Amino acid sequence: MPKIVDHEERRRAIIRATWQVIARQGIANTTTREIAKEANYSSGVLAHYFKDKADIMASAMRAAHLEVLERVSGTKLTGLAALREYLLECLPLDKRRRLLATIEASFWGQAVGDKRLIEINGRELDALRGRIRDRLAEASQLGELKPDIDIEQAIREFHVLIDGLSVQATLYKGSASRDEQIRMLDRVIERIAADPR
Repeated sequence: MPKIVDHEERRRAIIRATWQVIARQGIANTTTREIAKEANYSSGVLAHYFKDKADIMASAMRAAHLEVLERVSGTKLTGLAALREYLLECLPLDKRRRLLATIEASFWGQAVGDKRLIEINGRELDALRGRIRDRLAEASQLGELKPDIDIEQAIREFHVLIDGLSVQATLYKGSASRDEQIRMLDRVIERIAADPR
């Protein structure tokens, strides 16, 4: 009787292997051959599930984003508290989240000059900004924001904070510590929060 293949599990295994190879060797040295070896599959198996290395990288990046969403999916928080919880998950605060930041930064390097990957990245960033916008809109309805806050400008600030800290954590030994990152985030939130009554 032929063995039943779980195709989704194979895809997940290849993505996990991609994360491990990037973390160990960096994007420049991450080849489909190395990914296949890490996953204990042949290069032919990878070709069955992904078009090329760029397709693997895009899937790895989406999987990193999905992990963040899964961690906050059961939250009972609302408004600014929910926004803070979500953004903390996006920051490279620990080893796992630094790995996710490395995956993200590696994808950006792969995407430069590739229109298809730039479009994929754009859709992912639009989704990130949409989630921040939804939480800010809820905070506004709850009276948690200063009345003159420009929500789109606040979204840009949060986005820059996430990306900047992620790149630094990936490329710079002197990057901000966990406590420094949290303080930076809290300062941006404090600037837009309504004065306590």
